[in-house]
Amino acid sequence: MKSEGRIRDPRTRTICAAALAVALASPGAAQKKMTPEELVKLHLQALTAGVAVPRELGIDAKGTVAAVTPARASGLLPGTFQLTSGATGGRLNMHFGTDLYEGETFTVDGDKVDIANAQPRTGSRSAVGNFVARNRVIVSEGLIGGVLNARWPLHDIGARKPKLWYDGLKMLSGRELHKLRYRAKDNQGGLEVELYFDPATYRHVASVYATSQSQQLAATPELSSQQGDQHFRIEERFGRFEPAGDLTMPKSWSLRFERSGNSANEWKYDMTVQTIAVSGSKVSRSILPERRPAAPAGLP
Repeated sequence: MKSEGRIRDPRTRTICAAALAVALASPGAAQKKMTPEELVKLHLQALTAGVAVPRELGIDAKGTVAAVTPARASGLLPGTFQLTSGATGGRLNMHFGTDLYEGETFTVDGDKVDIANAQPRTGSRSAVGNFVARNRVIVSEGLIGGVLNARWPLHDIGARKPKLWYDGLKMLSGRELHKLRYRAKDNQGGLEVELYFDPATYRHVASVYATSQSQQLAATPELSSQQGDQHFRIEERFGRFEPAGDLTMPKSWSLRFERSGNSANEWKYDMTVQTIAVSGSKVSRSILPERRPAAPAGLP
């Protein structure tokens, strides 16, 4: 009597066993997809080497910035920047001090956000300032500057209560990175926020903030058809990580603002972190001296 459901041929059994081994060893087989919380945990371990982030953490990062801006302020503008942040507030200042473009100052104090005029004498904001002013959550939530910002929201997602989605490995600027979509508890509107992490180290290496704006109808259908939607996007990148107190921080930081549609322009800021002062950690103050000439920031 023949046995049902059994493979008697040894060669067939060997082939089946090999196929099963390959299937089990293949990527994603019998593996659970990473959750957003697991990615955040790995990121914090990379940032602090397992040390809990102090509630009273303060960070003061200073350095140089080189800006390339369109229109009236065209050309390369050298300047300085300072990002000072703590539990209840923070301030980013990029100072150029020219007649064409004085700089940018973004401030949060408790629940209040202020986006200063880029040229106080004329009372006008830049395109970058206008974008951030329309999307103040970038500043209020502590997103700008990534881990250089003591108010970085991933320090305590339990208190911030954002909605998080993990999208797996995605391409950004030619690199495959872990992608995390972020939505603040309040006041994010139509802004999309994407955070990217190095798959080898889980360091935060990029942020993308994007939104679109529909154009108003023109006087005639023909004119309306010529008016496309406007798209706005800021991309931050971070690289060259080094220890600062209990933290591992980037020494290069870039910010790119792009507006596209019927008209397009781009603003670029490349920052080199020269010193970082950290308070509230085991090492109350840690300074990173600049060892190399300034270089454009980018993904490591």
